[in-house]
Amino acid sequence: MRTSLTVAMMLIVLSSAMGAERVTGWRGDGSGVFVDQNPPTHWSKNENVVWAAPMPDRSNSQPVIAGDKVFVCAEPFELICLRVSDGQVVWQRSNSYRDITSPKTWPAIERELALAQGIRNRQTPIKAKFKELRQRQRDAPDDARVAKEIEQADKQIAAFDAELKELPLATKYSLPITQRTYNGFTTATPTTDGKHVWAVFGNRVVACYDMDGNLRWATVSPDLPQAMWGHSSSPLLVDDKLIVCIDAIVALDAKTGSEVWRTKYGQSWGSPVSARIGDETVIFMANGRMLRASDGKQVAREGAPLERASPVVYDHTLYQVGLGGSAYDFPAKVGETLELTERWTADTKGGLYTASPVVFDGLVYAVSSKHILNVLDAANGETVYVKRLDLGREPTWPSLCVAGRNLYVTNRDGTTLVLATGRSYQKIAENKLEYVISSPVFHDNRMFLRTNNFLYSIGESN
Repeated sequence: MRTSLTVAMMLIVLSSAMGAERVTGWRGDGSGVFVDQNPPTHWSKNENVVWAAPMPDRSNSQPVIAGDKVFVCAEPFELICLRVSDGQVVWQRSNSYRDITSPKTWPAIERELALAQGIRNRQTPIKAKFKELRQRQRDAPDDARVAKEIEQADKQIAAFDAELKELPLATKYSLPITQRTYNGFTTATPTTDGKHVWAVFGNRVVACYDMDGNLRWATVSPDLPQAMWGHSSSPLLVDDKLIVCIDAIVALDAKTGSEVWRTKYGQSWGSPVSARIGDETVIFMANGRMLRASDGKQVAREGAPLERASPVVYDHTLYQVGLGGSAYDFPAKVGETLELTERWTADTKGGLYTASPVVFDGLVYAVSSKHILNVLDAANGETVYVKRLDLGREPTWPSLCVAGRNLYVTNRDGTTLVLATGRSYQKIAENKLEYVISSPVFHDNRMFLRTNNFLYSIGESN
């Protein structure tokens, strides 16, 4: 009887452990390290392709995997679920304003949008005239007639703006600006806990679906991206909260979508990461701000803001690499403030960094948009080596990854270098697919890469 009970309890524990899914999203767990994977080092469109699923449109977001489901996005507002085993589409959901709005509510929104468009159509030529007059004023600063016309145009523009403020639905449901060639509305990577998947789109729609594609909730954020390129930052799922960074940093209840807290600290192009320090979870933003996950309070601000890349947390240390690099060790606990200890600062070569770095086995790997690979000692920040990579003319925007013990570096034309990790440069392979801005992820000894036209599953051929 005792033996049977013990076996039954073991089965229950094992079943619970197997059923529990870890949270995965941007760069897997945020680190870009997939040490338990052994994917191929050589591939092409005709070699080691398990499957290649055609995509309806481009996207910069990374694939996210939970069980036998892989989630990807497609322009302008699509969330797509495919089977990991064969790449077949399981479901696809659009997340436009109309898609997530009650049919009873939409007619009123549509009326306001039409009125707003009419106002903007009348305002556009006045704005163009205003811009022309300002140029004339620069050429002839003492021209009183030009100054008078500028004053009149400015009043007209203000009057149109006042009319638009009287249309709150049109303001909420108007598409924000984005750079459509390189960014678009689907740069943010979804996140999943294996039971639900959450996605944030550049139209400011935040949506939650279950694994079968049923919409659990959706909301339109009141925030507008402040950067002309639009929205990029991926959501972060932590402590039953979904952290969304469009302009303010906002925590939503992951189950309901209701707002838990809001902190106005400015837009981040890079995505946040988190770490457990003592009894608190701390969120690390690309702009250098560090927030307590429980209430959104800023507990520290360290390092130079990262223009495009994301920070990395590894072994109780925060690493930032942009125009320079830095590392900060965590304390044992968080008080009213987070007392970080600066481990090192370092100079990096190569200019602008769009790709996020990766930290592995005592080394920090970072590559600039101009293909300059910097390898730093994680303990002291000293340069181990610097190497200009032969990656052609397109910039390196996808973030770095480690799979097994190899480093994967991809540029925008779809060329991926596979390098051996370590203190000296060793090239293992060079592979080419097609145009890509998304970063690869790894699962079941396969690499999943979302290019402009396909989602590839790369694995060893039998």
